[in-house]
Amino acid sequence: MSTLSESRGMGPNAPMSAIGYIIAGLLALVLLPLAPIILVAWLALKIAEAAGGETEEDDRRPGAA
Repeated sequence: MSTLSESRGMGPNAPMSAIGYIIAGLLALVLLPLAPIILVAWLALKIAEAAGGETEEDDRRPGAA
């Protein structure tokens, strides 16, 4: 006598999918209003780097001053 039930195989799990969609929706609600602020900050950093003549390669090179 086996104590294990028969495997039903792999298939979609609707409750877990629903939880995933809810989490994704909440993240979108939080992050979308912040997108313009993040974009402006990123652009400001890129402009400051260009004005200073720094590049990402300079930052990664060992011994760069």
